[in-house]
Amino acid sequence: MDTQDVRPAGARPWGPRARRGLVETAWLLLVVAIAALLFLARYDDPRRVASGDSYWYMRQALIFTGVDAGEAARAASRQLCRDINRSLRARRAEPTCRGYRTGGYSPRYVAIFDSRPGYPLFAAPFVATLGLWRGMMAATMVLALLAAALAYLAVWLASGLRSAGVLAVVALFVLPAGFWMSRMLTESGTLAGYLAVVLGATLLLRGRRLGLPVILVALVWLFLVRSASGMAMALILSAAGLLALPGRRPRWPAVTIAAAGLLAVLGWQIAAWTLRLPGLNETIQDFATRHFKQRADVPDPIGWLIGRNLDFWPSRLAAEWAGPAMVVAFLFAAAVLVLRMRPVAALWILTGLTGILMLVAHPVDSEFDRMMAPIWLPVACAFGYAAALATGRWPATPGPAAPVPPGAESPVPAPPAAASPAPAPPAAASPEAASPAAGRPPAIPRQGAARRRRPEAGAPLRAPR
Repeated sequence: MDTQDVRPAGARPWGPRARRGLVETAWLLLVVAIAALLFLARYDDPRRVASGDSYWYMRQALIFTGVDAGEAARAASRQLCRDINRSLRARRAEPTCRGYRTGGYSPRYVAIFDSRPGYPLFAAPFVATLGLWRGMMAATMVLALLAAALAYLAVWLASGLRSAGVLAVVALFVLPAGFWMSRMLTESGTLAGYLAVVLGATLLLRGRRLGLPVILVALVWLFLVRSASGMAMALILSAAGLLALPGRRPRWPAVTIAAAGLLAVLGWQIAAWTLRLPGLNETIQDFATRHFKQRADVPDPIGWLIGRNLDFWPSRLAAEWAGPAMVVAFLFAAAVLVLRMRPVAALWILTGLTGILMLVAHPVDSEFDRMMAPIWLPVACAFGYAAALATGRWPATPGPAAPVPPGAESPVPAPPAAASPAPAPPAAASPEAASPAAGRPPAIPRQGAARRRRPEAGAPLRAPR
């Protein structure tokens, strides 16, 4: 039976790019919907949503909306007490919080949080519209959904499998990282920033110059959210770029990645010195003096920190050896990345290790799980890829060279001789076949294939032997 075109007279026909854009938008909306449901499930955890740090972020967000500092402190204190009592009732305990202490803090301690304006500034419009608690959680959820979209794109680009990206998002929220992204802390923003850097670096490794502005914007965001996270990611980026240099042709993508990381480190040092922002020494003094309350500054902060690390890591490693789930999962992820996604393996693996850099600067057991949240990023990537191969029925799509972020130009088109065969008639076409980005999973080329011919657009990101 013939189909009838019901589009208005004079309307332009649907082109491959328009159809592909609709398909990509539909998949992104699916990813966001899945992530939203998982976020809400994580939010219902009986454990506390807000912590002591959350008080300062709520206070800052209110100040950014124009509320007086004193009133902002009282409102943040009330919301924090409500969450503490909710958590106690959920565990069948007696609510005990009557008023969260908001006074007596050193200006040096307040300055540390004032140097992290990114998260509360992002939340301020939500707070002004929805109120303090709902606004803060709405902003946290938006950042978590952004992290989900970035994880989907980054894993899809690295593996060439759209299904791997979708399943990686599911794994990201099911794993402990999902819990921390649902708390009123900076973790949703920092993980989104990490994933944006990984996405930008992957684009650069595929020869897409769009990756450089993505990296720079993500690094600026990380420094605004938490400068220690920005510094850790900048150092990791430089190391990943240097590791990508040997045997790579052309070399400019790896050089650009390494240079971007070094530029970020240098730029932040200049900005921190110019604006007199708290640095590593001040953070160590905060830790050593219990928020500048219980003892005087230590004379040698670096030496004191080294001693703390020597005391912290032996017991911490023994605890991990007794329950090695995280270590085993990370080693599995490293093996999958090295064997199947070698060009971006160092980038993902080192990003997962940023938590160790954070713990070296703040070695305390109570912060271990939160600081180590980035280690679940490569684990989610590897689990998503392995699950996609195990199912084998999801539509495979063009790999790293194919997905084009909104507003970006497509890569160099293939010559006419390499054009795809004519599409099937509309009546026989499936919804997924309507886009050139859909189809059966592409075969993974042999190691030597990259030397003989240029990989097709649908090939996954692979390294030559």
